[in-house]
Amino acid sequence: MPPLLYTQRTASSLIWGYVLHPLGIEVISAPGTARGPIVAWGTDPRTRFRDTASLWASDRPIPATTPPKTTARTATPGPTPSPITAAPPRPRAH
Repeated sequence: MPPLLYTQRTASSLIWGYVLHPLGIEVISAPGTARGPIVAWGTDPRTRFRDTASLWASDRPIPATTPPKTTARTATPGPTPSPITAAPPRPRAH
């Protein structure tokens, strides 16, 4: 399947655009917007991003909030597994 190509004329139906860069992903918020900010690849995946297009301009900070703090959960130990016994060897076919 050939890649989809959009031009300024045909991109009017798109809401968001994404361009992959070595440093991160560039988010373009609206058709006709020349550039968008780059979100670094190392950004915490739990970060909450705003979806208001006007906030995603290259001259503004990335509209995101820090991820919620997590608390370490202590796992309850389960039952101790019983040891696996080896099966007796199979007789060889002659």
